[in-house]
Amino acid sequence: MRQFNIEALVKAVNGNLIHKDVLSRHIQVNNVSIDSRTIENHDIFIPIVGENFDGHDFIKAAYERGAYLSFTEDETKIPPDRCGIHVKDTKQALKDFAMYYLTLFQIPVIAVTGSVGKTSCKEMIASVLSAKFLVHKTRGNFNNEIGLPLTLFKLEDYHQCVVLEMGMNHYGEIHRLSEIAKPDIAVITNIGEAHIENLGSKDGILKAKSEILDFLKDDGLVILNGDDPYLRKLMRKIRFKTVTFGFNKQNDYYIKDYRVLGWEGICAHIASPIERYAIRINTLGKHMLYNVIPGIIIGHYLGMDVSQIETGITKYKPAKMRMNKLLLNRGIVVINDAYNASVDSMRSAMETLAALDTDGRKVAILGDMFEMGDHAKMAHEQVGEIASKHPLDLLVCVGKDAKYIYESGLAHGIDNLRIRYYPSKEKLMNDLEDVLKEKDTIIVKASRGMYLENVIEAIKEATNVK
Repeated sequence: MRQFNIEALVKAVNGNLIHKDVLSRHIQVNNVSIDSRTIENHDIFIPIVGENFDGHDFIKAAYERGAYLSFTEDETKIPPDRCGIHVKDTKQALKDFAMYYLTLFQIPVIAVTGSVGKTSCKEMIASVLSAKFLVHKTRGNFNNEIGLPLTLFKLEDYHQCVVLEMGMNHYGEIHRLSEIAKPDIAVITNIGEAHIENLGSKDGILKAKSEILDFLKDDGLVILNGDDPYLRKLMRKIRFKTVTFGFNKQNDYYIKDYRVLGWEGICAHIASPIERYAIRINTLGKHMLYNVIPGIIIGHYLGMDVSQIETGITKYKPAKMRMNKLLLNRGIVVINDAYNASVDSMRSAMETLAALDTDGRKVAILGDMFEMGDHAKMAHEQVGEIASKHPLDLLVCVGKDAKYIYESGLAHGIDNLRIRYYPSKEKLMNDLEDVLKEKDTIIVKASRGMYLENVIEAIKEATNVK
C-alpha cells in the first residue's frame, strides 16, 4: 500500500485523532480492512455498522491482531494506549479515505457499468491493457460502495492504470461511486431490465447508469454501446467526447464480420476510423464481441498499437460462473453461466448453446430473474417465447417465476416432452438422474440469488466428478 500522511487522511475524512500522543510517525501501513478477522500488523481497521452487526464491537480484537489504528464513531471504543480516528459515519469515511488514497496516484481510471456484461467487459478491458500496462482491477463482486473503496486500497506504486466495475440497485449509488473514482474513461455496456423493480422503467435505468458521468473528468472519454437505443438517446445529451461501438456500421467502432468457431470461440474483424483489428476470443457467445470493443477503444486511446491490443484480447479468461466450460463424465458438458440473468442475457445464452456443435442433446436450465417487480411475469414469458425459437432438446425451468417461462414455452409450441418445470432447485436436484443423459451439453443460467451453481455441483456428483 502506498504510504500517506496521517494528518492529511484525518482531514480528508473530516475526522479527529484520538490519543494523538501514541501515534507512531514512521510505521508502514499495509492494508485497510472492514473485517477484524483479516487484520494483520500495521493495518487500518474501519468498523462498519450493518443491519445485523456493528463493527465497533470488534475494534479491540482488531488492535489485538496488530491494527495500527481504527476508525470509530464512538471515541470510548479506542483503548487509551491506541491511536484512532473519530468520524461521524464510518461508512462515509471509508469512501472519503478511498477518494483521498486515489489522489496519490496519477494513473488512468476506467469505470464500467451497464445492465448486462459489465464484469466480462471489465475483464476484457483489463486483459487488453495488460499487454502493455500493469493493471489493477475490481475483483469478484467488489463493485459497490464498500467493495470499490476496498479495491482502491489494493492499488500499489507499480500499477499503471485501474479498471473499476460499478454496480447498483438504486438511484444515487453509481453517483457516489463516480465521486470516489472520478474516472478518466467511462463505459456503459447497455441498458437492460435488471433492477427495473427499483428503478421503474428502462428510462429510469438509463438515468441511474448515466450517473457514472457525474464525476467524469472534464476531458474524459465516454464509450457507449451504439446499438442500444437508450444509449443513443444519452449520447445526444452529454458534453463529453463520445465513442460508440457495436454491430451497426453507424458506430465509430463496429464488427465488420465474425465467425463462430463453436467450442473454440469466435474470430472477427473490427473496423474503426483509424485501424482494423483481426481478433480471436477463446470464449463462447457472439455477445462477447460487445465486450471486446471497449477494450480496443481504450487500448488505442492509451497509446497501444494494434499488435498489443490483439495480443491482449487473446489472453482474456472469463470470470467465474460466466460461460465457464466444465467437462464431466459420461460425455456431459456444462456451461456455467449462473452468475446473473436478464431477458437479454438469457437470449444470448440460448443463442450460444444453439450455435454449438454437440454430440448429444442441447439442454438449457433456466431459473428466475430477480428484481423485475411488476415486469416479472412478462419478462419470464419473453424468455419462454425466445426459447421456442431455438433448437433446444430440453428446456428445464426452475423457480417460482420460471413457471412463466414454462407456460410461455408451451404456448409458443415447445413440445411438452421437451420442457420441464421444477418449483425449486432442490426438486430438480432430486430428479437429475431422470433429467440427465449421456453427452448432454447443458447451459445453466439464473439470477445470482437462485444459486444454481448448487445444481451444477449436483450434476457433478451425479456424474461422479469430485
